[in-house]
Amino acid sequence: MVFSSLSYGLVFGFYMFVYSGFMAIALFTIGIIAFCSFITYLIFAFPLQLWLRRNPRKFSLIYFLIYTAVAFLAVFVVWFIDYPPSALTVFRSLNYYIMSIAAALICWFWDSICLQK
Repeated sequence: MVFSSLSYGLVFGFYMFVYSGFMAIALFTIGIIAFCSFITYLIFAFPLQLWLRRNPRKFSLIYFLIYTAVAFLAVFVVWFIDYPPSALTVFRSLNYYIMSIAAALICWFWDSICLQK
């Protein structure tokens, strides 16, 4: 969970750094995003990892698709909590899809390396 949240924080923190025109203050978002993603991974990915560890498989495409489906749900729930009136507009945002797939890919990658036998 820690590796996943730090990786997610680094990916999107550096994205914000580049997107903001290389402003140094944007680098502080790495810690904020890592902390928020740790809580989200703890709520959504940890139970999923426990369930998937019953039949461990390294770099399984099926597991990646399961992580992706849960990531889409998790990002939608977080987006809904932040912006309730415009929650359904999230499906028109490219950032929603990028954030969901990146979260799933990072968690699946670290799960395949660290937790599987």
